[in-house]
Amino acid sequence: MPETVTLPAVKRIEGHGRVSLHLDESGRVADAHFDVVEFRGFEKMLQGRMVWEMPLITSRICGVCPVSHHLAAVRAVDNLYGVEIPRAAALLRELLHLGGFSQDHALHFFFLAGPDFLTGEGASRDLLGVIEARPDLARRAIALRRAGQRIVEIVGGRKSHPVAAIPGGMSKGLVAEQRLEMLSLVRGMVDDAMFAAELASETTARLLAEHPGYASQPTYNMAQLRGENFALYDGRIRVVTPEGAPFAEFDATEYASHIAEKTLDGSYANSPYLVALGPDAGGYRVGPLARVNMVEYMTGPRSDELLDGFRRAYGRPVHSVLAFHHARMIELVASIERMLAILEDDEVVSDNVRVRVDRGVEGSGIAAIEAPRGTLIHHYDVDMVGRVTKANLIVATTHNVGSLDNAVLEVVRGLERDDAVTESSVRQMELGIRAHDPCLSCATHEIGRMPIVVTVHDVQGNVVAERGVC
Repeated sequence: MPETVTLPAVKRIEGHGRVSLHLDESGRVADAHFDVVEFRGFEKMLQGRMVWEMPLITSRICGVCPVSHHLAAVRAVDNLYGVEIPRAAALLRELLHLGGFSQDHALHFFFLAGPDFLTGEGASRDLLGVIEARPDLARRAIALRRAGQRIVEIVGGRKSHPVAAIPGGMSKGLVAEQRLEMLSLVRGMVDDAMFAAELASETTARLLAEHPGYASQPTYNMAQLRGENFALYDGRIRVVTPEGAPFAEFDATEYASHIAEKTLDGSYANSPYLVALGPDAGGYRVGPLARVNMVEYMTGPRSDELLDGFRRAYGRPVHSVLAFHHARMIELVASIERMLAILEDDEVVSDNVRVRVDRGVEGSGIAAIEAPRGTLIHHYDVDMVGRVTKANLIVATTHNVGSLDNAVLEVVRGLERDDAVTESSVRQMELGIRAHDPCLSCATHEIGRMPIVVTVHDVQGNVVAERGVC
């Protein structure tokens, strides 16, 4: 019978998973994996549905980043039918995306990851701990999230699971009063975001000093960029080497020639890899740290200055996963600067927000978007009547499976079984996992939830210890 030990609860990630530790013949940890145990099935459920339903259905994959799925899906349908949407519609979609993006980044930094490093010793490591220990931070976080959610509601039609992006553009435009309201909201976000970026800078420096070399394995980085510029809604996908040199560049429609997926034992999340490097050596990283490593310019003077400071402090490229937090807050400022630029453009209140879409095309609709956690790819194969015959969604958390594994392994490599499952070891594993901000609903397109556990396997693969984690 496997030995069972009780672990403290692992909290503050979106979804549930399992950490598997594998021992060598001497009984020490030789390998580790962050497994996703939620059932994978959303892609299969999409088969047989009409492709123009995808923007509405796929936004239900996740309650944290529904905007990203909504927009990736609608862009894929546009590409299937060869639609060029009006500029006003593109601006509104980007504004919608940035609203969701900004509130998501604020949520993670202050309330999901923040209790690890914002509240101090003795404070409760949860949302209530942040509110009690640092009410000033809680107020700023709530204000940022409220503003972002309001922008999503105005542009997307709902605070959650938006409905306004449709094949061919947007179902509705903006009126002048809505534009003015959002301008006021976004201008009010600037000070809180700059405060968060400074706090993230100080926090990251402290974490790196406390955990030198933690989860710093050099890796490839991937992101969708617009030229050399930070861009979230459109662009071309690029990959750079661990040293930062160009490796590949391609359009999202060409992703299958560059990215493949392998299945993992014990996990419902696939693990993508770069075809040119193969399944064993082809892992890479996406998300805020990858984007900040790769861009030359952000979206305005504030975020450009923050980017310069980031590189002066840590160099380029940066591989420690603890720098995710600082990169995420630089992106928060960049998203706000870009929202201001969009709202100050008179085209944003144009009535020309959609074009006619002619159906009756058989083929593939593919698009990518930079979601808060990284590159999100939607791919639909469609028959002549518009029915989806196959769907493939590659989300940020699955791109980052290898990076998550490395973050866990660096904590426990070489430890004996009992030492690997102490409270201290588990907290350090959580620190690396949460830095990635994994979204396990997205990773598995889940149906149902299961508890996360840490399991320890001997060299024959037998479970020798298992500790439950809620």
